[in-house]
Amino acid sequence: MWAEPFSVGISGYFHGNVFIGSPAYRLTGAGGGVPRAVESLRLSELLDPRHRVVPFVGREDEQRSLWRWLDPPHAGLRSVRLMYAPGGQGKTRLADRVGATAQEAGWTVLHASCEPLTPEPRSGPSGGSDNDGALLVVVDYADRWPAGALPSLLTDPLLHGGGQVRVLLLARSPGYWWAGLRSWLTGVGMPADEFPLPPLAADPQARRRLFRVAVDRFASLLPDARPAEVVVPRLTDPAYGTALAVQLAALVAVDVSRLAGSTAPSSLVDLYGHLIGRETAHWQKLRRAGVTTSPTQQLDLAVVTATLAGPVADDAAGEILRCAGAEPTTIRALLTDHTACYPSYDQESVLEPLRPDRWGEAYLALAVAGHDWWSRHPPRSWAAGVARALLRAADLEPATAAGVRARALTVLSEVATEWRHVATRVLLPALRADPALATAAGGAVLATIVDLPDMDVELLAAIEPHLPPGRHSDFDLVARRITGRLVEYRLPRCGDDAERARLHIDYGRRLARAGDRHAAQAALDRAVAAAEAARAADPGPTTAVLLAWALHLRGHRLAAVNRSAEALASVERAVEILDFLAGDDPAYRFRLAETLDNLGIRLAEVGRHPEAEVAARRSVKLFSADAPSPAGEVGRAAALTNLSAIKAHQGRADSALRTARRAARLWRRLSDEQPAVYLPELALTLNTLGLRYAESGRLEEAVKATAESEEIYRELVDCNPVVFELDLAAVLANLSGHLWRLNRRAEALRTHAEAERIFTRWGGADPEVFSPHLREVRQNLARMVAEQTPVYLYRWEPGAGSFGS
Repeated sequence: MWAEPFSVGISGYFHGNVFIGSPAYRLTGAGGGVPRAVESLRLSELLDPRHRVVPFVGREDEQRSLWRWLDPPHAGLRSVRLMYAPGGQGKTRLADRVGATAQEAGWTVLHASCEPLTPEPRSGPSGGSDNDGALLVVVDYADRWPAGALPSLLTDPLLHGGGQVRVLLLARSPGYWWAGLRSWLTGVGMPADEFPLPPLAADPQARRRLFRVAVDRFASLLPDARPAEVVVPRLTDPAYGTALAVQLAALVAVDVSRLAGSTAPSSLVDLYGHLIGRETAHWQKLRRAGVTTSPTQQLDLAVVTATLAGPVADDAAGEILRCAGAEPTTIRALLTDHTACYPSYDQESVLEPLRPDRWGEAYLALAVAGHDWWSRHPPRSWAAGVARALLRAADLEPATAAGVRARALTVLSEVATEWRHVATRVLLPALRADPALATAAGGAVLATIVDLPDMDVELLAAIEPHLPPGRHSDFDLVARRITGRLVEYRLPRCGDDAERARLHIDYGRRLARAGDRHAAQAALDRAVAAAEAARAADPGPTTAVLLAWALHLRGHRLAAVNRSAEALASVERAVEILDFLAGDDPAYRFRLAETLDNLGIRLAEVGRHPEAEVAARRSVKLFSADAPSPAGEVGRAAALTNLSAIKAHQGRADSALRTARRAARLWRRLSDEQPAVYLPELALTLNTLGLRYAESGRLEEAVKATAESEEIYRELVDCNPVVFELDLAAVLANLSGHLWRLNRRAEALRTHAEAERIFTRWGGADPEVFSPHLREVRQNLARMVAEQTPVYLYRWEPGAGSFGS
């Protein structure tokens, strides 16, 4: 359930949920897990990159590039690099190779993992947080980490000792998650770049070389292998473009060579089919030997379940198998047998999925009915039902259910990009049955689903109501994309001006939450034009309110691009319309109160402070007139915050401080009840309270309030830098002024320099909007360096100088 507080005119206003706090992750030493003797590995396990069976081949250029990045002079004290490529391209092996080389050179190498079903959060290896030597942290599946988890890792004290720190992120692709993370990294001064990993087997000659090395290694491990009889397949086929595909072909060719008269399959699907047959034979062999007792179909079900939901803690595994359809009386034996066949790499979890991931995904895809190879690789009639059951996760404990849904949706979205029948037979029908499921694994997974070729506008329309209604760091970008596609589809089919206005309003708000200020302003311009047409055709209260709402929102959007006079005119028209309506019908008073609050901000921006105070006081009175309600409390708190700033502009410091303290008490109570919704408003109001304390000469209290605001904003920037980073810069600028007046000059300079860096970056991205703010910050910094008292930074207020409204 997403919370939807009422919209108010206040800088940095925030709807919806954010992830606040530290998710579970673990840092382990390189080579974590208990290595097994290579002779004990199953056939398919020889492909698992964690076992490093095939000697590392090639990648000389890539190794040199990564080593230059590790070199201390290259990127300063800390640096992050994203290495991305499709599954099976060799990311893990290359990272291991570079890590081993780094260890030989004296670096400490750690691996970070984030497992949603790990029973207890654990962070950091033993030994505390002191780290004065060079540290390399490798993060696999970085694109699958929850929102806020990577910033939490990157701010771990272990990564902020005195030595060099490099963080290597591994992912299948960059995307929404990386855009937000990179912006955050830039904001905290940590350089970041991308490293697209090219195919290891980029040409037939390279593929033959890798194939021969793999054949020789596998032949040395498999008894009765005859490598001389191995026939090189047609490696020019694009299917052999990944290192995994070439090694898979080599493994199957060596295995087939042990059977006189047999011929190795040539297609990638048949290669995977061969491995499936060998898995089944392995289970049967163990059962005949008395090692296991479970029949083949039960182990098959357990493998599919593990691929979709594993690995998991032992105490959750039984219920997950029950959810997947396993017989309750056999679950404990089945879990024991699956663990015997597929021991956990870290010995701390069960339901270990097939590795590498592409192998597990192929196993699942061929188990699901609907593919073209059914005659050679018969699907299982129950497989789609297992996937649907795990997506529903019925009767599981809430935390376990959430993790199972997220993991299953993530796996199915990846499989569906390569195996279309999984999209059409399983994933998309499941979403049509339960569109709310689309958000279960976060914005990055939803973006993958949205890009599927068979995704249609009807399903997008069904998913749309389940998106967070307001700002949400993990969904803002994909929500903008979904809404944009729906608006593009709906507008030509919409014959009603009022409906067109609503479409433009919704899209404008999504654009604004995603940080696209200019496009949002243009969308609200179109909304106003459509609402004007609707009112001309039907001049009743409904169209009048619609026009007022569009004008009100356009005021926010125009102010966000520094068009203050136009913003004021737009909001004045909205108030005029609502004033007339509210005189006849109290139902419109609430909307009028919100628009008056906006008007007060806009009047203050152009220096008309007495008029701004009149509007703000009317807003507070209207919000307080009716019986107490959550929406009324939110509106009143926002209006009080802005009224405080307006009073301060007129030199009434004591009254402004009293009003700010009233607002802060309201926001603190609201944020205590719903921190994910109202922390942004509390942070903003604490900034205002700090200014009021400073104006009253109470500088220690000013620093305390503003420092708390800074702390909250840093957490919010972790979640959505595009929306909150400029508010953080404003707070830092204010804090530096308070510190300076307390003669804490070194702290003040450092704090103000950080604010200047943020404004510099944003000024370069959008000079028209942000250059004036940057100029003011630089002038103030110059005064500080010259050891003069800086001007009061009253510009960095809620409303006036609003960045996030």
